[in-house]
Amino acid sequence: MTTAVENSKLQLQPEESRNVGGGTGTAVVIGGGIAGITAALVLAQVGIEPVLLEKRAGLGGRANSFYDKQQEMLVDECQHGTMRCCTTLDWLFQRLGVDGYIRYFDRLEFLDGDGIRSAIYATGLPPPFHTAVSFARFKSLTLSDKVAIGRALMSILVCPSWMVPANENMLNWLCSTHQTERAISRFWRPILVSACNEELQKISCAYGFKVFREGFLSTRTGYQFGVPTVPLSTLYSEPAIEAIRNLGGRVRTKTAVKSILFDSTNCRATGVLLQNGESISANWVVSALQCDQILRLLPTDSNASVHEWEQLAGIPLVPIMGVHLWFDRSIEIPPAIALLDRSFEWVFNRNALYPALRNSPAFLSLVISASSRFDAASREDVVALALKELGEAFPVVADAKLVHSSVVRWPKATISPSTEVHAMRSGPTTPYSNVVLAGEWTNTGWPSTMEGAAISGLNAAHYILQASGLPLPYRPGPMAPEGISRFIMHFGEWWYRRRR
Repeated sequence: MTTAVENSKLQLQPEESRNVGGGTGTAVVIGGGIAGITAALVLAQVGIEPVLLEKRAGLGGRANSFYDKQQEMLVDECQHGTMRCCTTLDWLFQRLGVDGYIRYFDRLEFLDGDGIRSAIYATGLPPPFHTAVSFARFKSLTLSDKVAIGRALMSILVCPSWMVPANENMLNWLCSTHQTERAISRFWRPILVSACNEELQKISCAYGFKVFREGFLSTRTGYQFGVPTVPLSTLYSEPAIEAIRNLGGRVRTKTAVKSILFDSTNCRATGVLLQNGESISANWVVSALQCDQILRLLPTDSNASVHEWEQLAGIPLVPIMGVHLWFDRSIEIPPAIALLDRSFEWVFNRNALYPALRNSPAFLSLVISASSRFDAASREDVVALALKELGEAFPVVADAKLVHSSVVRWPKATISPSTEVHAMRSGPTTPYSNVVLAGEWTNTGWPSTMEGAAISGLNAAHYILQASGLPLPYRPGPMAPEGISRFIMHFGEWWYRRRR
């Protein structure tokens, strides 16, 4: 497999590197992550010519891969996954023609510290009871744990979105619903920390409720977990470059933006200035960078109000860490399994996920979300901990020899989904009339996820199209509530409105 830079079919041709003129319907999109890709695709679809600028060699942003020279293969910088309820991300996969590279699991495997394996799966019962049978059989939880969890889940489902206590964190809310210690450590924490990349005491109920309502309670298939069966650069970079160009857009990689250019009033952008001194003119500028990078785009002599951007630049960011391990022999473990009672939350068996690696020696990837507690840990200590926890969970690993390892740290992987940050997240608009924001950190209703990134790209593109008087293309919506969940949610709306 080749990266986007290595694939000659997708290389920028000399004539494609020229500046874009200031003609009608041009937009510079800064940042080639999922948000930038989505915005560029939608704009190009309607007729606004996008120029997507990315400083790295390929697209995808934090959903990217690197080339491991020793193993001679592309390796994801960190494992990424999705869920069936992530409808906008699924729409993007379909637009890129890569939806067939996502493998969905309708059975979620869990392994606790006592070596007991349990699973969540759906039966023929209507939502929200579709997973009730597997939940009743969940061996890592006692009956009292399950009763407490069930009571809290019903409270989440019946609570309308406009009544969610967004200013309360999930840990406090769970304690107020009398959750047991085991229920928190073996159910609530593994799911929410993995989904939100933050500890329970910092996760706003706005996001905790969202994850469970959309993923586990309202529909039959929303909980299903999707994992790519190809490296992330193959999933995003090459297909996105080709799709955008096929629609008449332009993509420039290895291109860093120094600042946004403004007119003499400093109220309207005229384009961007690149680090190499080149300028690109455009009618619109979309910043799809991480929130801590936005302020640097403003020129030092800008006299427009930047208070809003200063606030966004102060949004706290949370790290995540991935560990990749190669062994000298095959190891039979599930394709994806959640570890309870351990530091590492997930183990992914790449051999079972990647068809090209089916007959190769074991290649395993592990993830620690909200990994700040390991910031000072050495690479050797992290690998040793990974081998220790793997050996405890799967004794067969002890018989294999580690031949290579890689530790990948993202110090600023996602924003913290805290109660304070919930109020700081911005929409696509800025103090500048034709400068628009995109990124999973914007106000998408989701925590800092790939689904949120795709939604933000749509938000930015739709704002530009609406302001330009152009038709809005199809926009995927959330999965419609099914079964009894639909009636419970309607009852909740009626009940809370009646009490107001």
